[in-house]
Amino acid sequence: MKRYIILANLIFMVFFVAFGQSSAKTVTFKSPDGLTVTVDLYMTADKKAPFIILFHQARYSRGEYLEIAPKLNALGFNCMAVGQRSGDKVNGVINQTHKKAEEARMKTKYTDALPNRRGNRGSPSTIT
Repeated sequence: MKRYIILANLIFMVFFVAFGQSSAKTVTFKSPDGLTVTVDLYMTADKKAPFIILFHQARYSRGEYLEIAPKLNALGFNCMAVGQRSGDKVNGVINQTHKKAEEARMKTKYTDALPNRRGNRGSPSTIT
């Protein structure tokens, strides 16, 4: 009987992850040095759930988390995938933060992404 309960739970998790994937809401905010940073929010129904901030690898984009973030949602976590100023296109998602940094003639090496990690010191109303 215990095996059937475990199997039923596994089937439910697979179904939820495969068909109940959350959709991301794309938002922007300004970094401390004024760059517009683009992020994808993957939220569960529970706004008080634990929150994970996801930073992609160098030469990647927030698209790196298209598959993993919904799985983290299914496990009960809210997530934010940050597009850093170092990056390119991944999983069909162009790194908008990198694009804006290049347009502003800002440095775009991986180590130059530190201001993206420090976050916005302004009020929440600055998120658009």
